[in-house]
Amino acid sequence: MTAVEVPPDWYRSGFPPETAEMPWADRTEAEVDRALAMLKPQGSERVLDLACGIGRHSLELRQRGFEVVGVDISAELLEMAERAAEQQSLDVSFVQADLRELDFRDEFDLVLSLNDGAVGYFESDEENYRTFEVVARALREGGGHLMQLPNVLHAERHLPQKTWIAGEATVELIDHRWNGQDRYIEGATVPIRIGEVFEKFEPIPFRQRLYSTEELASIYESVGMRLANTFSGSGKPRKPKDSQYEIFVEGRAQL
Repeated sequence: MTAVEVPPDWYRSGFPPETAEMPWADRTEAEVDRALAMLKPQGSERVLDLACGIGRHSLELRQRGFEVVGVDISAELLEMAERAAEQQSLDVSFVQADLRELDFRDEFDLVLSLNDGAVGYFESDEENYRTFEVVARALREGGGHLMQLPNVLHAERHLPQKTWIAGEATVELIDHRWNGQDRYIEGATVPIRIGEVFEKFEPIPFRQRLYSTEELASIYESVGMRLANTFSGSGKPRKPKDSQYEIFVEGRAQL
């Protein structure tokens, strides 16, 4: 896979409908199980699902009794989410918006940024900071924010790297490189649909600002929150190691 130029606003077109078949879309129930084990909710909380895509986490959470609002920038993906909600007779509110435009205030007990949740996707540190301001405003006192992010320690030590992930319907080819000067992970993914029909799609470029836990603790503090915990992919509390490709970070709004 040759290097693909990443446009500054790549996130506006970086998740076409075929990404709904990416391998990570096969793991919805397990991902929700893990998120709930980390956050330990009571079961009746109101949840904001940021960058919800086709709404797979939103719908699974609604099935489990949570009140859910899903937000995504892609009208196409939200149409798919709404159709799925109708087919499953689930009452979920979906909002099409750039998350920086949101103005929820003290409305949610939990905010989820799973599978990146658009954290670090924007054009500058100042714009990325606005994500945390939105989260802090949206949360009620003591509410929790869970982020699933690429691990900067892994990126610094192991990138560039070419790898792949296999799912039920697709194989995802991934080309990652590390921009240490700007602290961005960059590259492209290529979905390949497998089965009776073999179909290779165009490379999808991406760019994401990564953060150390020290940076995240400082950012949370600046918006009136605290970094409460970090987890490994198994769901166990643990400080990040460079062998982990991704980390989970729990932030809490102050009481």
